[in-house]
Amino acid sequence: MPSKKGLSYLREMGPAWIISAVACGPATLVSVSIAGSTYGYAFLWVVILSAVFGATAQYLAARVGILEGRGIISATERRLGRFWAWILALDAVVATYIAAMVLMNALVGVTGLATGLSTPWWGIPYALLITLGLVLGGYRWFENACKLLVCFVVLCFIITVFQADIRPAQLASGLIPTFPGGMGSALMGAAIMGGAVHITIIGMHTYNVNARGWKKKDLPLARFDNALSMGAAFGIYSLAIYLVAASVLHPAGVKVARAADAALGLGPLLGKMAMATFLLGLWGATLSTISPTFLAGAYFIFDKMGWDRERQRKRFGGIILLGALLSATGPFLKGGFFLLLPVMLALGLCGTPLILAIILYMLNRREIAGADRNSFILNLLGVLTLLVTTVLAARFILSKVGLL
Repeated sequence: MPSKKGLSYLREMGPAWIISAVACGPATLVSVSIAGSTYGYAFLWVVILSAVFGATAQYLAARVGILEGRGIISATERRLGRFWAWILALDAVVATYIAAMVLMNALVGVTGLATGLSTPWWGIPYALLITLGLVLGGYRWFENACKLLVCFVVLCFIITVFQADIRPAQLASGLIPTFPGGMGSALMGAAIMGGAVHITIIGMHTYNVNARGWKKKDLPLARFDNALSMGAAFGIYSLAIYLVAASVLHPAGVKVARAADAALGLGPLLGKMAMATFLLGLWGATLSTISPTFLAGAYFIFDKMGWDRERQRKRFGGIILLGALLSATGPFLKGGFFLLLPVMLALGLCGTPLILAIILYMLNRREIAGADRNSFILNLLGVLTLLVTTVLAARFILSKVGLL
């Protein structure tokens, strides 16, 4: 029977679930589907580490937000100076709006597949409607409905996993860190990790905990919140989809390159309804992911400029609108949205080591964290997150310049 403290935590948790909802988006779905169908179980270790390191990174971000009482950009300016604050702000804003453009590309692409009307101009009404929803706050019920759609699709993947022929020896082989050859391998490794350890969601979480009003006494709650959302919920999401791709699609020789290929993984369970169900879930995942991305971009800009969100709500809404309209250019990018999503995550991962290094520095300074400095275990997990993230990002960069 749950303790009183456990029940209290369940009622009060929340900020990390916003981050988990973003992480459980279309880019992660696509990345693990492609990796599993192409390489079988070879990237299982990356999928598992992405959940562990994602929970670690988000808890570290929560600690900075709580202990500093401010967002990561202004905290960096206060502790490290304007130069590093500008570098971090540019890094975060560029990564965030690249993500927004690719997500809008995906949203428009899925809409075209579902309606039969493919046009990049879908991005304009989407940008305006999402901005209106964010500014007025009147579409929360709709976003929750989208998340329920995603949960249903994930449940289908979980059921399919239990129906699949998964052998322990195959799982064990996937737990041994290996790097399959080729440029595609470097991309997939970076994309899978980038789904959970991404500068946008790490930075955004420092603002989430402050918006919730969490203080030092809430650090245990923040740990519980992150472990359950990123460690468990995100872990189950990515692992279930990956195992279906590795155990159902890979043995059949199906290499996922478009939505119709990924939907085949649900074929054994849903039959002819697999494609429609998959598209509906992908659409819901994209819509519920792109909205917080617009908010994150506005948070970073406001924090760097020292503007007050409560006093300057019209300006905040204007920044959201500008970001949304910028994302509306995404559908005009060359290339199918399905293959652009992993590239977006890999690019975001390349900007992530900087924010991780800054956070680790802050949390180990007595004048910043005081008695709440990182423990040995938390530092170990944090350093491992930084090292593995850096290695995967470096492999992706080296592959792109032809040195891998």
